[in-house]
Amino acid sequence: LFGCTIKYAANPISIQKMDRKEICVIENTEADGYFLNLYKKALEEKGFSVRILSYESDVAACPLSSTYRSEWSWDLVTYMPRAKIFVFRNGILAGNALYASSGLALKKYERTHKKIEKMVDQLIPDTEKVDKK
Repeated sequence: LFGCTIKYAANPISIQKMDRKEICVIENTEADGYFLNLYKKALEEKGFSVRILSYESDVAACPLSSTYRSEWSWDLVTYMPRAKIFVFRNGILAGNALYASSGLALKKYERTHKKIEKMVDQLIPDTEKVDKK
């Protein structure tokens, strides 16, 4: 159908050897904690140690830091139609990822953690998931 789309887009970052596997995520008080918890888990599955910083923290507070935005909607069920993730290296934007859905696309109801995992995989493609067995 016309206008029914799911879009993932990313300007990926490359994790450099000098980067520590730690990333600071600056809490977004305008978003619910659900996105933050799922984003933190997706980063940890990529092998990162995640430190949550308060909303007033500067993106230069850590060598690698991240901010995010998410929107929620209701159409028979609650779902996330849009999200953006930004990653900064030493306070400078290094990469970002976007998810957007529109129209009657049924994939817009896909579980939120799957959407976030795909965003993180596209954002940080050269880091393999850690097997937690």
